[in-house]
Amino acid sequence: MLFFTSEIRVTWRRADATRPVNRHTAPHLARRAIERATEHCDVLRPEAAEQDITIAVQAQLPLVADGVVVTDVHVRISVDDTTRRAALHSEHLQQEYRQQEQRIRYDQEMDELARRQVRAREAFLREEILANPAAARLYGLLEGASKHWSRLGGPPTGTDLDGLVREVQQWQPGQQWVTVAQLLHDFVVGLSEEGRRELLTLLVDAVRAFGDEHTANRLALLSGEVR
Repeated sequence: MLFFTSEIRVTWRRADATRPVNRHTAPHLARRAIERATEHCDVLRPEAAEQDITIAVQAQLPLVADGVVVTDVHVRISVDDTTRRAALHSEHLQQEYRQQEQRIRYDQEMDELARRQVRAREAFLREEILANPAAARLYGLLEGASKHWSRLGGPPTGTDLDGLVREVQQWQPGQQWVTVAQLLHDFVVGLSEEGRRELLTLLVDAVRAFGDEHTANRLALLSGEVR
């Protein structure tokens, strides 16, 4: 609430020159009209408020009641400096509060959008990309080739399509090595830690028997059986 001082000048006349009237009637009529007008005014800015109130009140003229006719009303509003500064400071704080609320609401909306994007990407990876090895391999190749290629476009410029097709075909679920890998995965999952270590040791010997000493040594490091 902002306290202010108003100076009101009222011009009025009797509706009937021969009839006595109450001298307080004209100010009362003007005051009621002014109070209705000030409901929509900001007296923190007196000059603008004076103009708005005057226009609103004069639009209702003449005001007639109890033998009195109000023909003109002028309003002058003043606010002392201390009150004005306090009101301006309060208004500034309210604006900052509203801006802070907007920032918080915006951040919350961005957080929710990020969560939806993460959930959508997780569902996409689980249901589409990781549904089979071929799709996963194709996705990996394309993602590795370019970070920002169009969602609706084809592979990036310069992609070896023949090689890409061969690579994807190798990862089809029906391919023998993919089926073997899946069976081995299921088998290894059911082994104990000791069983997995023994299987890895056997794999080291098998790889070495096929002449790949480098891979055999790397597997041996994993199994702890360094030779």
